[in-house]
Amino acid sequence: MAELSPPDLIFDGTCPDCGERRQILPLPLPPVEDDFDWKVRDYDSFRLFMMQELASRYRERRRWTPADMEVVLVEVLSAALDRMSHALDRVQAERYLDTARRPESVRRLLQMIGWRPDTRDMAEAETSFVPPPEPGDEEPPLDPYETSDAAKLEQYWRRFPAKMEAARAEGPRLIGEQNRMVTLPDHAETLERHPFVALARARLVWSGAWQSILVSTLLEDALPLDAPLHDSDEVDPARPNRLRPELWEEILQFHSTRNISLPPIDASLSGRSLLRPMIEQYRLIGTEVFLEAARPAPISVVLSIRAKAGYFRSELKQAVAAVFTSDQGGFFEPGRLGFGVPLYASDIIDAAMSVEGVAVACLNLLRRIGDGFEDRTADGVIEVDDDEFIQCLNQPRAPEKGMLRLTIQGGETG
Repeated sequence: MAELSPPDLIFDGTCPDCGERRQILPLPLPPVEDDFDWKVRDYDSFRLFMMQELASRYRERRRWTPADMEVVLVEVLSAALDRMSHALDRVQAERYLDTARRPESVRRLLQMIGWRPDTRDMAEAETSFVPPPEPGDEEPPLDPYETSDAAKLEQYWRRFPAKMEAARAEGPRLIGEQNRMVTLPDHAETLERHPFVALARARLVWSGAWQSILVSTLLEDALPLDAPLHDSDEVDPARPNRLRPELWEEILQFHSTRNISLPPIDASLSGRSLLRPMIEQYRLIGTEVFLEAARPAPISVVLSIRAKAGYFRSELKQAVAAVFTSDQGGFFEPGRLGFGVPLYASDIIDAAMSVEGVAVACLNLLRRIGDGFEDRTADGVIEVDDDEFIQCLNQPRAPEKGMLRLTIQGGETG
């Protein structure tokens, strides 16, 4: 640092006590010329810039060859700068989900927005064979706060990059998914996302001191809301035996993905207890949310079918009955028609005519089961209240839950 000359104290003569200190400062440093292109990122650009700099500094020199020491140094420096630039780009890319390439970076960025791997991916990650890393390509050390499942998932993604790309695309979508139950439609829509819920409808009720939210809930396979999900005294801790295996797998994956706890899988497990942890996680604080069984509107249907020539009546009856089943995918699947949705005779006729071999379909009876309900065949529609749904389980031991009778004429005997 340069030393300054001693300052001068100057009085202007008007006042003997008034003076001014004056200091002669050095001249400012000349500006450093900067003609470097900061967008240069690759080997060729670095080499070209340094060769141009050499040519401008040594104007008297007209010829440069690859054997010149200056050119060799330029090329070595260009190669080193190219590698450093590439490393900088790679490091910068790991900061963003769209450009990250390392599985550990993708996993951590996804976890920041609430993404969690589903049970299927974790099961495949645990059972798949992951070869050991090659020499010179060791795995990065695992953070002590990370779990072993994270390491398994990262190795799984290294072997199957398509799985990582699927998670990368799925993660941002979860940000816009509303899970909190605020309005009445939120309560119904959130519960209907659960694999065990076929239909839900929320309403406000006055409890005498405050308003509570009551959600009418229809479970898959028309299972009762409070009935045990185990048929016998022997409880299977792995799966309730009243649930279909594929349905139970969907429930497990749903709870795992959303980090919702499962109640104990014991003899007391019911549909209400299975849904309660989800309600407690998503409801507003201070809001009471209760579940009630949905109100069914059982119906009785009599359908006459005339078969085409060459079709056996028994086989055609089975085919038509398969269309109007209450099983999953059937016409009378519980919840297929939502709350308050009427049943039209034209829809029944259209579904019957879609079966190959049906020449004519005639509806002889369309009536709601129960006292006070009349035959609506002539009207061609059964209307239900806003909190009711059409039910026709067609179980001989439970005719009060809806019945369907088919009569087949024409065709071939057998």
